[in-house]
Amino acid sequence: MTRVTLVLADEQALFREGVAALLAGDPRLDIVGSVGDGRDCVRLVLRNPPGLLIFDCAMHGLSGLEAARRIAPRCPETRMLCLSAYEDSRWVRAAFDAGAHGYVLKRSGFHVLHEAIETVLRSRYFVSPDIAHLLVGGGRGRGGPAVGEPVVLSAREREITQLFAEGYATREIAERLHVSVKTVGTHREHIMAKLGLHGIAQLTRYAIREGLTTLDP
Repeated sequence: MTRVTLVLADEQALFREGVAALLAGDPRLDIVGSVGDGRDCVRLVLRNPPGLLIFDCAMHGLSGLEAARRIAPRCPETRMLCLSAYEDSRWVRAAFDAGAHGYVLKRSGFHVLHEAIETVLRSRYFVSPDIAHLLVGGGRGRGGPAVGEPVVLSAREREITQLFAEGYATREIAERLHVSVKTVGTHREHIMAKLGLHGIAQLTRYAIREGLTTLDP
């Protein structure tokens, strides 16, 4: 039997360990990595692409969705399954737009996760049964661009938007991304102009609505 390599990515170490313990008895799966940061997730997966990535969409610093966007075009053989606490249609659609092959609610039972893994490894798509209706008509939320429209912001702009929304100052963002304060300021101006927004409060609301951050503590 050829085992499928698996990487787990979730901010909560206890949650990762719990999922790993549940999956440890599956002879098909070989857990080769466990990370709690979106950037670490991207680095690990790009260095040695696994057969399956199970990730949380809402990690801080670099969201799971952004990590998936960066991984998908460079690791086409990696199947990606999103585990999420969020049931809003925007999160579900954003996950699939980012390249995910499945979306499972964290409140679901292990049998649902098991079915999701089975399904995505067969090159099919999976959504938790109790939220599947969100993808069928009427799922578009109010305000903001419709799902399916071209992404307005670049990867770097989405990253900076997330960091501003999470309360980082311009200098902190510059240090985190290893760029100048002026560069961050220029990006901020371009982001605001593209989105027609004024001020961090509006930018934060946009980031939450588009699934770039949750602002959970």
